[in-house]
Amino acid sequence: MNLRPLLATAMSALLLPGVLAHAATASNKELEARANELDARLATVERANTGLVPMQQQIEAARSELRTLRGQIEEAKYELELLRQQQRDLYADLDRRLLLLENGAAGAAGAAGATPADGTAPTEDAIREADEAAVYGDAFAALKAGRYPDAARGFQLYLTKYPKGPRADGAAYWLGEAYYVQKEYTAALKAFQIVLNEHPDSRKSGDALLKVGFCQYELKAFRNARATLEQVTKGYPGTEAARLAAERLARMDVEKR
Repeated sequence: MNLRPLLATAMSALLLPGVLAHAATASNKELEARANELDARLATVERANTGLVPMQQQIEAARSELRTLRGQIEEAKYELELLRQQQRDLYADLDRRLLLLENGAAGAAGAAGATPADGTAPTEDAIREADEAAVYGDAFAALKAGRYPDAARGFQLYLTKYPKGPRADGAAYWLGEAYYVQKEYTAALKAFQIVLNEHPDSRKSGDALLKVGFCQYELKAFRNARATLEQVTKGYPGTEAARLAAERLARMDVEKR
C-alpha cells in the first residue's frame, strides 16, 4: 500500500491552519495599516478644520469691521458736506440780515428828522420779512452750534408761522437734519417728505430724497430704502447725493439688505 498520498494529505491538513492563520494575520495587519492611515488623515483634516474655524471667524469679524468703517466714512463725508452747506446758508442769511439792519437803520435815521410826509415808518411787510429772517437765522444758529432740540423747535416755529415763506424748503430740510442727528428717524422722514411734497423744485430736493432713503434704512424698511436710493441715483446723476446713494446701495448689497 502506498502511504505517500495519505501522508501528503495529512501534511496538508496540518499545514492548512497555519497558512490560513498567516494569511489572516497579514490581512489584519493590512487593514490595521489602512485604518491607521485613515486615522492619520482624519487627524490631519481635524487639525486643518480646527485652524480654519477661527480663521473664518477672523475673516467675518474683519468684514464686519470693514462694513462699520465704510459706514463711518460715508457718514463723515456727508457730515462734512452738511457743514459746508450750513456755512453757505449761514453766509447767505447773514447777508440778508445785514441788509435788513442797514435798511432799518436808514429808516430810523430818516424818521428821526423826517416829517410825516416822508413815510419812513417800517411797513408791515418789512417787519414780517425781518421776523421771518430772524426766526430762520436763530434756528440755523442753534443747528450749527449742535443744539439740535433748539434747532428743531426753531425750524418748526418757522414752518408754523411761515409755511409759504421764502426759506420754508430750507426750514423743512434742516428740521429733518435736526431730527436725524438725534436718531428720531420717523420725525426726520416726515420733515424730508415736506420738502419733496410741498417744494418739489427746491434745490434741496435731491438731498431730501437721499435722507428719506437713509431714514427708511434706519427704520429697517430696506425695500423702500433701496427703491428710494435708486431713485436718487437715476434722478440726480453726478451729484453728491447720487454718490452717497450709490455707496449706501453697495453697503446694502454687502449686508444683503
